Amino acid sequence: MKKRARNPKRLRSQDFAGESEPYSEVTVTISIRILGTGITRSRLAVNVCPDPALESMARKSLKALNKELFGISENGFFGACLSDNFNGWEDLNDDYPRIDEKGKGKYDKECLQAMNAYIRESVDWAIALNKQGMEEAARNSPAPAGKDSDGKDLVM
Repeated sequence: MKKRARNPKRLRSQDFAGESEPYSEVTVTISIRILGTGITRSRLAVNVCPDPALESMARKSLKALNKELFGISENGFFGACLSDNFNGWEDLNDDYPRIDEKGKGKYDKECLQAMNAYIRESVDWAIALNKQGMEEAARNSPAPAGKDSDGKDLVM
């Protein structure tokens, strides 16, 4: 006798860590190494910890993006890094990074733009993942009495 296929758990707004909305956190870490009086290396790492209810969706998304830097932290939280570098850090070379893109020269401006683009990509991914989770939860949650599926009051 065949076993019945197990239906995956359907995501609902009650599953989220926030108040019926996904709570994700993006952490930006800047490492600056100084040897003597000079900066020898600057690096940037951006880590995304999506809402625990979105972990399965996040894993599928990361695999589709061919991103391999994700897993469970020592604290037991799922996290991801969208860097293509195997160690999760992006080297920014000699000087310290600035968020303001007014650099001293062409190289500084390119470096600052790359840093901002890396942060932007990670934040945009986290927002898109949250949005996708909210949409799925809305589809799987019954509408409250007197409201449509978007939560708007019904007019009769």
